[in-house]
Amino acid sequence: MFEDLKMNISQEKKIVADMIAIESSMASDASNQNFYLSLLNSLVNQLRLLNAAVPGLLKEWSPIVAAASALESTSQKPILPLKAAVKPKPAVVRMSYVSPATKEKRYVTINKADKKEFLEKLKLSETSLLGIKKMQLEDSAEIVHKPSKYASISNRFFRNTSDRLAPGFDSLSQDLKKANVRFLLSTYISIAIFSSMLALIGGVAVFGALLFLDINNWTFVWIPFVTTGLTMMIFYFYPSTEAGSVQKKISQELPFATIHMAAIAGSDIEPTKIFKIIAMSKEYINVGREIRKVITQVDIYGYDLVTSLKNVAARTSNKRLSELFSGLASNISTGGELKNYLEKKAENFLLDYKLERQKYSDLAGTFMDVYISILIAAPLVLMMMFIVMNVAGLGLAGLSITSLLSISIAAIIVINIVFIIVLNMKQPKV
Repeated sequence: MFEDLKMNISQEKKIVADMIAIESSMASDASNQNFYLSLLNSLVNQLRLLNAAVPGLLKEWSPIVAAASALESTSQKPILPLKAAVKPKPAVVRMSYVSPATKEKRYVTINKADKKEFLEKLKLSETSLLGIKKMQLEDSAEIVHKPSKYASISNRFFRNTSDRLAPGFDSLSQDLKKANVRFLLSTYISIAIFSSMLALIGGVAVFGALLFLDINNWTFVWIPFVTTGLTMMIFYFYPSTEAGSVQKKISQELPFATIHMAAIAGSDIEPTKIFKIIAMSKEYINVGREIRKVITQVDIYGYDLVTSLKNVAARTSNKRLSELFSGLASNISTGGELKNYLEKKAENFLLDYKLERQKYSDLAGTFMDVYISILIAAPLVLMMMFIVMNVAGLGLAGLSITSLLSISIAAIIVINIVFIIVLNMKQPKV
Protein backbone atom coordinates (compact mmCIF):
# COMPACT_ATOMS: atom_id res chain seq x y z
CA MET A 1 0.00 0.00 0.00
CA PHE A 2 3.02 2.29 0.15
CA GLU A 3 2.76 2.72 -3.65
CA ASP A 4 -0.90 3.75 -3.25
CA LEU A 5 0.08 6.38 -0.70
CA LYS A 6 2.68 7.80 -3.14
CA MET A 7 0.03 8.01 -5.87
CA ASN A 8 -2.32 9.89 -3.55
CA ILE A 9 0.42 12.37 -2.62
CA SER A 10 1.23 12.87 -6.32
CA GLN A 11 -2.45 13.57 -7.03
CA GLU A 12 -2.60 16.04 -4.14
CA LYS A 13 0.42 17.91 -5.54
CA LYS A 14 -1.36 18.18 -8.90
CA ILE A 15 -4.50 19.50 -7.20
CA VAL A 16 -2.50 22.16 -5.32
CA ALA A 17 -0.81 23.23 -8.59
CA ASP A 18 -4.25 23.51 -10.25
CA MET A 19 -5.50 25.62 -7.33
CA ILE A 20 -2.58 28.05 -7.74
CA ALA A 21 -3.30 28.33 -11.49
CA ILE A 22 -7.00 28.97 -10.82
CA GLU A 23 -6.16 31.72 -8.31
CA SER A 24 -4.04 33.44 -10.99
CA SER A 25 -6.87 33.17 -13.52
CA MET A 26 -9.37 34.44 -10.95
CA ALA A 27 -7.23 37.53 -10.28
CA SER A 28 -7.21 38.41 -14.00
CA ASP A 29 -10.88 37.60 -14.72
CA ALA A 30 -13.14 39.38 -12.25
CA SER A 31 -16.32 38.56 -14.19
CA ASN A 32 -16.22 34.80 -13.39
CA GLN A 33 -15.41 34.86 -9.68
CA ASN A 34 -18.27 32.51 -8.74
CA PHE A 35 -17.17 29.91 -11.30
CA TYR A 36 -13.57 29.92 -10.03
CA LEU A 37 -14.70 29.72 -6.39
CA SER A 38 -16.88 26.66 -7.13
CA LEU A 39 -13.94 25.04 -8.93
CA LEU A 40 -11.65 25.74 -5.97
CA ASN A 41 -14.31 24.24 -3.69
CA SER A 42 -14.32 21.07 -5.78
CA LEU A 43 -10.53 20.75 -5.58
CA VAL A 44 -10.55 21.34 -1.82
CA ASN A 45 -13.12 18.56 -1.40
CA GLN A 46 -10.92 16.23 -3.46
CA LEU A 47 -8.00 16.99 -1.15
CA ARG A 48 -10.19 16.26 1.87
CA LEU A 49 -11.33 12.89 0.47
CA LEU A 50 -7.76 11.88 -0.44
CA ASN A 51 -6.54 12.80 3.05
CA ALA A 52 -9.40 10.85 4.61
CA ALA A 53 -8.08 7.69 2.92
CA VAL A 54 -4.62 7.99 4.55
CA PRO A 55 -5.57 6.24 7.87
CA GLY A 56 -7.07 3.33 5.90
CA LEU A 57 -3.88 3.03 3.82
CA LEU A 58 -1.73 3.07 6.93
CA LYS A 59 -3.86 0.37 8.56
CA GLU A 60 -3.29 -1.96 5.61
CA TRP A 61 0.38 -1.06 5.24
CA SER A 62 1.49 -1.35 8.90
CA PRO A 63 0.71 -4.52 10.92
CA ILE A 64 1.26 -2.58 14.16
CA VAL A 65 -1.32 0.07 13.25
CA ALA A 66 -3.73 -2.60 12.08
CA ALA A 67 -3.31 -4.57 15.30
CA ALA A 68 -3.82 -1.46 17.44
CA SER A 69 -6.95 -0.60 15.49
CA ALA A 70 -8.28 -4.11 15.84
CA LEU A 71 -7.61 -4.14 19.58
CA GLU A 72 -9.33 -0.78 19.97
CA SER A 73 -12.38 -1.98 18.10
CA THR A 74 -12.65 -5.18 20.17
CA SER A 75 -12.04 -3.60 23.60
CA GLN A 76 -15.55 -4.59 24.68
CA LYS A 77 -15.23 -8.07 23.14
CA PRO A 78 -13.04 -11.13 23.76
CA ILE A 79 -9.53 -10.42 22.45
CA LEU A 80 -8.81 -12.25 19.20
CA PRO A 81 -5.46 -13.65 18.20
CA LEU A 82 -3.04 -11.17 16.56
CA LYS A 83 -3.35 -12.91 13.19
CA ALA A 84 -7.01 -11.96 13.04
CA ALA A 85 -6.15 -8.35 13.85
CA VAL A 86 -3.41 -8.09 11.24
CA LYS A 87 -5.86 -8.71 8.40
CA PRO A 88 -8.75 -6.30 8.91
CA LYS A 89 -11.40 -5.86 6.31
CA PRO A 90 -10.09 -3.28 3.77
CA ALA A 91 -11.72 0.16 4.18
CA VAL A 92 -10.16 1.75 1.08
CA VAL A 93 -10.38 1.01 -2.61
CA ARG A 94 -8.03 1.76 -5.48
CA MET A 95 -9.56 3.39 -8.57
CA SER A 96 -8.24 4.70 -11.90
CA TYR A 97 -9.33 7.46 -14.28
CA VAL A 98 -8.07 9.11 -17.47
CA SER A 99 -7.46 12.86 -17.31
CA PRO A 100 -9.30 14.58 -20.21
CA ALA A 101 -6.64 17.30 -20.33
CA THR A 102 -3.47 15.17 -20.51
CA LYS A 103 -5.00 11.77 -21.55
CA GLU A 104 -2.87 10.28 -18.79
CA LYS A 105 -4.12 7.36 -16.69
CA ARG A 106 -3.98 8.09 -12.95
CA TYR A 107 -4.57 5.98 -9.87
CA VAL A 108 -5.85 7.09 -6.47
CA THR A 109 -6.93 5.25 -3.33
CA ILE A 110 -9.90 6.51 -1.31
CA ASN A 111 -12.44 5.27 1.21
CA LYS A 112 -15.20 3.13 -0.26
CA ALA A 113 -17.89 5.42 1.10
CA ASP A 114 -16.29 8.47 -0.57
CA LYS A 115 -15.91 6.93 -4.03
CA LYS A 116 -19.10 8.37 -5.55
CA GLU A 117 -18.51 11.89 -4.16
CA PHE A 118 -14.89 11.90 -5.32
CA LEU A 119 -15.87 10.91 -8.87
CA GLU A 120 -18.43 13.74 -9.03
CA LYS A 121 -15.92 16.36 -7.86
CA LEU A 122 -13.24 14.94 -10.15
CA LYS A 123 -15.45 15.13 -13.24
CA LEU A 124 -16.42 18.74 -12.46
CA SER A 125 -12.86 19.94 -11.85
CA GLU A 126 -11.20 18.10 -14.74
CA THR A 127 -13.78 19.33 -17.28
CA SER A 128 -13.59 22.92 -16.00
CA LEU A 129 -9.79 22.92 -15.98
CA LEU A 130 -9.74 21.67 -19.56
CA GLY A 131 -12.03 24.58 -20.56
CA ILE A 132 -9.79 27.10 -18.77
CA LYS A 133 -6.69 25.76 -20.52
CA LYS A 134 -8.41 26.03 -23.91
CA MET A 135 -9.32 29.68 -23.19
CA GLN A 136 -5.72 30.42 -22.15
CA LEU A 137 -4.40 28.83 -25.34
CA GLU A 138 -6.81 30.93 -27.43
CA ASP A 139 -5.68 34.08 -25.61
CA SER A 140 -2.00 33.27 -26.12
CA ALA A 141 -2.66 32.48 -29.81
CA GLU A 142 -3.95 36.04 -30.23
CA ILE A 143 -0.65 37.42 -28.89
CA VAL A 144 1.55 35.31 -31.17
CA HIS A 145 2.24 37.04 -34.48
CA LYS A 146 2.75 35.11 -37.68
CA PRO A 147 5.91 35.89 -39.65
CA SER A 148 5.39 38.75 -42.09
CA LYS A 149 5.80 37.74 -45.72
CA TYR A 150 6.29 41.38 -46.67
CA ALA A 151 9.19 41.63 -44.19
CA SER A 152 10.69 38.40 -45.55
CA ILE A 153 10.60 39.72 -49.13
CA SER A 154 12.10 43.05 -48.01
CA ASN A 155 14.93 41.27 -46.20
CA ARG A 156 15.61 39.09 -49.21
CA PHE A 157 16.38 42.13 -51.38
CA PHE A 158 17.76 44.72 -48.95
CA ARG A 159 19.04 42.89 -45.82
CA ASN A 160 22.71 43.55 -46.62
CA THR A 161 22.03 47.24 -47.26
CA SER A 162 19.97 47.63 -44.07
CA ASP A 163 22.66 45.91 -41.97
CA ARG A 164 25.16 48.53 -43.16
CA LEU A 165 22.75 51.41 -42.49
CA ALA A 166 21.48 50.21 -39.09
CA PRO A 167 24.37 51.59 -36.93
CA GLY A 168 23.49 55.11 -38.04
CA PHE A 169 19.89 54.94 -36.74
CA ASP A 170 20.29 54.63 -32.97
CA SER A 171 17.39 56.98 -32.21
CA LEU A 172 15.14 55.02 -34.59
CA SER A 173 16.13 51.80 -32.81
CA GLN A 174 15.09 53.27 -29.44
CA ASP A 175 11.78 54.50 -30.87
CA LEU A 176 11.03 51.04 -32.28
CA LYS A 177 11.52 49.48 -28.84
CA LYS A 178 9.46 52.14 -27.08
CA ALA A 179 6.66 51.79 -29.64
CA ASN A 180 6.63 47.96 -29.25
CA VAL A 181 7.12 47.52 -33.00
CA ARG A 182 7.75 43.81 -33.55
CA PHE A 183 10.53 44.23 -36.14
CA LEU A 184 14.28 44.45 -35.64
CA LEU A 185 15.93 47.69 -36.77
CA SER A 186 17.55 46.07 -39.83
CA THR A 187 14.25 44.47 -40.87
CA TYR A 188 12.37 47.75 -40.42
CA ILE A 189 14.94 49.58 -42.61
CA SER A 190 14.58 46.83 -45.24
CA ILE A 191 10.81 47.30 -45.24
CA ALA A 192 11.24 51.09 -45.52
CA ILE A 193 13.61 50.78 -48.50
CA PHE A 194 11.41 48.21 -50.25
CA SER A 195 8.28 50.35 -49.70
CA SER A 196 10.10 53.44 -51.01
CA MET A 197 11.09 51.53 -54.15
CA LEU A 198 7.47 50.47 -54.68
CA ALA A 199 6.37 54.09 -54.16
CA LEU A 200 8.94 55.23 -56.73
CA ILE A 201 7.71 52.65 -59.24
CA GLY A 202 4.09 53.68 -58.57
CA GLY A 203 4.97 57.38 -59.03
CA VAL A 204 6.76 56.65 -62.31
CA ALA A 205 3.72 54.65 -63.48
CA VAL A 206 1.38 57.58 -62.68
CA PHE A 207 3.71 60.03 -64.43
CA GLY A 208 3.93 57.72 -67.45
CA ALA A 209 0.14 57.47 -67.62
CA LEU A 210 -0.15 61.28 -67.55
CA LEU A 211 2.41 61.58 -70.38
CA PHE A 212 0.51 58.98 -72.36
CA LEU A 213 -2.68 61.05 -72.02
CA ASP A 214 -0.94 64.32 -72.89
CA ILE A 215 2.71 64.78 -73.90
CA ASN A 216 2.66 68.25 -72.29
CA ASN A 217 2.31 66.78 -68.80
CA TRP A 218 6.08 66.98 -68.10
CA THR A 219 5.27 69.37 -65.25
CA PHE A 220 4.21 66.28 -63.20
CA VAL A 221 7.75 64.90 -63.12
CA TRP A 222 7.78 65.64 -59.38
CA ILE A 223 5.25 62.87 -58.61
CA PRO A 224 7.76 59.94 -58.33
CA PHE A 225 10.08 61.96 -56.07
CA VAL A 226 7.26 63.18 -53.83
CA THR A 227 5.76 59.67 -53.36
CA THR A 228 9.20 58.25 -52.53
CA GLY A 229 10.04 61.08 -50.13
CA LEU A 230 6.68 60.86 -48.35
CA THR A 231 7.06 57.09 -47.90
CA MET A 232 10.52 57.48 -46.38
CA MET A 233 9.31 60.24 -44.05
CA ILE A 234 6.37 58.14 -42.89
CA PHE A 235 8.62 55.20 -42.03
CA TYR A 236 11.11 57.46 -40.24
CA PHE A 237 8.60 59.34 -38.08
CA TYR A 238 6.09 56.53 -37.46
CA PRO A 239 8.01 54.86 -34.56
CA SER A 240 8.37 58.11 -32.60
CA THR A 241 4.67 58.94 -33.18
CA GLU A 242 3.62 55.45 -32.09
CA ALA A 243 5.93 55.64 -29.05
CA GLY A 244 4.14 58.86 -28.03
CA SER A 245 0.76 57.15 -28.44
CA VAL A 246 1.89 54.17 -26.34
CA GLN A 247 3.21 56.56 -23.70
CA LYS A 248 -0.21 58.21 -23.39
CA LYS A 249 -2.05 54.89 -23.22
CA ILE A 250 0.29 53.65 -20.47
CA SER A 251 -0.34 56.84 -18.47
CA GLN A 252 -4.09 56.21 -18.68
CA GLU A 253 -3.80 52.59 -17.45
CA LEU A 254 -1.01 53.05 -14.91
CA PRO A 255 -3.01 54.37 -11.89
CA PHE A 256 -5.44 51.44 -11.97
CA ALA A 257 -2.75 48.84 -12.68
CA THR A 258 -0.75 50.15 -9.69
CA ILE A 259 -3.83 49.96 -7.44
CA HIS A 260 -4.33 46.36 -8.60
CA MET A 261 -0.67 45.53 -7.89
CA ALA A 262 -0.90 47.08 -4.41
CA ALA A 263 -3.98 44.96 -3.63
CA ILE A 264 -2.19 41.78 -4.73
CA ALA A 265 0.97 42.72 -2.79
CA GLY A 266 -1.15 42.90 0.38
CA SER A 267 -1.38 39.08 0.33
CA ASP A 268 2.45 38.80 0.67
CA ILE A 269 2.68 37.00 -2.67
CA GLU A 270 6.06 36.58 -4.36
CA PRO A 271 6.81 39.77 -6.45
CA THR A 272 7.26 37.94 -9.75
CA LYS A 273 3.74 36.49 -9.48
CA ILE A 274 2.33 40.00 -9.02
CA PHE A 275 3.71 40.96 -12.43
CA LYS A 276 2.44 37.73 -14.01
CA ILE A 277 -1.11 38.39 -12.76
CA ILE A 278 -1.09 41.95 -14.16
CA ALA A 279 0.43 40.76 -17.46
CA MET A 280 -2.35 38.18 -17.89
CA SER A 281 -5.08 40.76 -17.30
CA LYS A 282 -6.92 42.11 -20.35
CA GLU A 283 -7.68 45.38 -18.57
CA TYR A 284 -4.13 46.77 -18.83
CA ILE A 285 -3.09 46.02 -22.40
CA ASN A 286 -0.25 48.53 -22.74
CA VAL A 287 1.08 48.25 -19.18
CA GLY A 288 0.83 44.47 -19.58
CA ARG A 289 3.14 44.58 -22.62
CA GLU A 290 5.82 46.37 -20.62
CA ILE A 291 5.42 43.96 -17.71
CA ARG A 292 5.70 40.99 -20.08
CA LYS A 293 9.14 42.32 -21.02
CA VAL A 294 10.13 42.00 -17.35
CA ILE A 295 8.75 38.46 -17.13
CA THR A 296 10.51 37.48 -20.37
CA GLN A 297 13.87 38.63 -19.01
CA VAL A 298 13.29 36.65 -15.80
CA ASP A 299 11.89 33.42 -17.27
CA ILE A 300 13.76 33.20 -20.59
CA TYR A 301 17.00 35.17 -20.22
CA GLY A 302 17.53 34.20 -16.59
CA TYR A 303 17.94 37.71 -15.13
CA ASP A 304 16.89 38.34 -11.55
CA LEU A 305 13.79 40.48 -11.02
CA VAL A 306 15.69 43.61 -9.92
CA THR A 307 17.93 43.62 -13.00
CA SER A 308 14.96 42.97 -15.30
CA LEU A 309 13.02 45.90 -13.81
CA LYS A 310 15.98 48.24 -14.30
CA ASN A 311 16.50 47.09 -17.92
CA VAL A 312 12.85 47.64 -18.87
CA ALA A 313 12.74 50.96 -16.96
CA ALA A 314 15.59 52.25 -19.12
CA ARG A 315 13.72 51.44 -22.37
CA THR A 316 10.04 52.11 -21.70
CA SER A 317 8.44 55.13 -23.38
CA ASN A 318 6.56 56.25 -20.25
CA LYS A 319 8.53 58.17 -17.58
CA ARG A 320 6.05 57.35 -14.82
CA LEU A 321 6.23 53.63 -15.52
CA SER A 322 10.02 53.92 -15.65
CA GLU A 323 9.98 55.56 -12.20
CA LEU A 324 7.66 52.84 -10.88
CA PHE A 325 9.92 50.02 -12.15
CA SER A 326 13.06 51.72 -10.81
CA GLY A 327 11.39 52.26 -7.44
CA LEU A 328 10.22 48.64 -7.33
CA ALA A 329 13.76 47.46 -8.10
CA SER A 330 15.17 49.55 -5.23
CA ASN A 331 12.36 48.48 -2.89
CA ILE A 332 12.86 44.77 -3.59
CA SER A 333 16.67 44.93 -3.32
CA THR A 334 16.53 46.78 0.03
CA GLY A 335 13.75 44.60 1.46
CA GLY A 336 11.19 47.40 1.74
CA GLU A 337 7.45 47.03 2.20
CA LEU A 338 6.17 46.50 -1.34
CA LYS A 339 2.49 47.11 -0.50
CA ASN A 340 3.14 50.53 1.10
CA TYR A 341 5.31 51.66 -1.82
CA LEU A 342 2.71 50.64 -4.41
CA GLU A 343 -0.11 52.31 -2.46
CA LYS A 344 1.78 55.63 -2.32
CA LYS A 345 2.63 55.47 -6.03
CA ALA A 346 -1.00 54.62 -6.82
CA GLU A 347 -2.13 57.74 -4.91
CA ASN A 348 0.32 59.92 -6.87
CA PHE A 349 -0.67 58.41 -10.23
CA LEU A 350 -4.36 58.78 -9.44
CA LEU A 351 -3.86 62.44 -8.50
CA ASP A 352 -2.04 63.06 -11.81
CA TYR A 353 -4.86 61.24 -13.62
CA LYS A 354 -7.48 63.55 -12.03
CA LEU A 355 -5.41 66.64 -12.86
CA GLU A 356 -5.15 65.58 -16.51
CA ARG A 357 -8.92 65.13 -16.65
CA GLN A 358 -9.39 68.59 -15.12
CA LYS A 359 -6.94 70.05 -17.63
CA TYR A 360 -8.90 68.48 -20.50
CA SER A 361 -12.17 69.87 -19.09
CA ASP A 362 -10.68 73.39 -19.07
CA LEU A 363 -9.37 72.90 -22.61
CA ALA A 364 -12.79 71.68 -23.77
CA GLY A 365 -14.36 74.81 -22.27
CA THR A 366 -11.92 77.01 -24.21
CA PHE A 367 -12.68 75.09 -27.41
CA MET A 368 -16.39 75.57 -26.80
CA ASP A 369 -15.97 79.36 -26.54
CA VAL A 370 -13.91 79.46 -29.74
CA TYR A 371 -16.41 77.20 -31.51
CA ILE A 372 -19.35 79.42 -30.55
CA SER A 373 -17.50 82.54 -31.73
CA ILE A 374 -16.25 81.18 -35.06
CA LEU A 375 -18.84 78.64 -36.15
CA ILE A 376 -22.07 79.99 -34.68
CA ALA A 377 -21.81 83.78 -34.28
CA ALA A 378 -19.58 84.45 -37.32
CA PRO A 379 -21.79 82.57 -39.85
CA LEU A 380 -24.84 84.51 -38.60
CA VAL A 381 -23.03 87.80 -39.19
CA LEU A 382 -21.94 86.60 -42.65
CA MET A 383 -25.50 85.63 -43.55
CA MET A 384 -26.74 89.10 -42.57
CA MET A 385 -23.94 90.67 -44.62
CA PHE A 386 -24.72 88.51 -47.67
CA ILE A 387 -28.41 89.44 -47.46
CA VAL A 388 -27.54 93.15 -47.44
CA MET A 389 -25.05 92.68 -50.34
CA ASN A 390 -27.66 90.74 -52.32
CA VAL A 391 -30.25 93.50 -51.86
CA ALA A 392 -27.68 96.14 -52.88
CA GLY A 393 -26.52 94.04 -55.85
CA LEU A 394 -22.94 93.98 -54.61
CA GLY A 395 -20.28 91.29 -55.01
CA LEU A 396 -16.77 90.54 -53.74
CA ALA A 397 -13.71 90.10 -55.99
CA GLY A 398 -15.96 89.40 -58.93
CA LEU A 399 -17.80 86.58 -57.12
CA SER A 400 -21.56 86.43 -56.90
CA ILE A 401 -23.44 86.09 -53.60
CA THR A 402 -24.25 82.46 -54.43
CA SER A 403 -20.55 81.67 -54.92
CA LEU A 404 -19.61 83.45 -51.66
CA LEU A 405 -22.34 81.53 -49.83
CA SER A 406 -21.07 78.20 -51.20
CA ILE A 407 -17.49 79.04 -50.20
CA SER A 408 -18.63 80.02 -46.69
CA ILE A 409 -20.57 76.75 -46.23
CA ALA A 410 -17.53 74.73 -47.41
CA ALA A 411 -15.25 76.66 -45.01
CA ILE A 412 -17.64 76.02 -42.08
CA ILE A 413 -17.68 72.28 -42.89
CA VAL A 414 -13.86 72.12 -43.04
CA ILE A 415 -13.45 74.04 -39.76
CA ASN A 416 -15.97 71.72 -38.07
CA ILE A 417 -13.99 68.68 -39.22
CA VAL A 418 -10.76 70.26 -37.92
CA PHE A 419 -12.39 70.90 -34.53
CA ILE A 420 -13.59 67.29 -34.28
CA ILE A 421 -10.13 65.93 -35.17
CA VAL A 422 -8.36 68.19 -32.64
CA LEU A 423 -10.83 67.30 -29.87
CA ASN A 424 -10.41 63.58 -30.56
CA MET A 425 -6.64 63.96 -30.48
CA LYS A 426 -6.73 65.83 -27.17
CA GLN A 427 -9.40 63.66 -25.55
CA PRO A 428 -7.92 61.18 -23.02
CA LYS A 429 -9.00 57.56 -23.11
CA VAL A 430 -11.40 56.40 -20.41
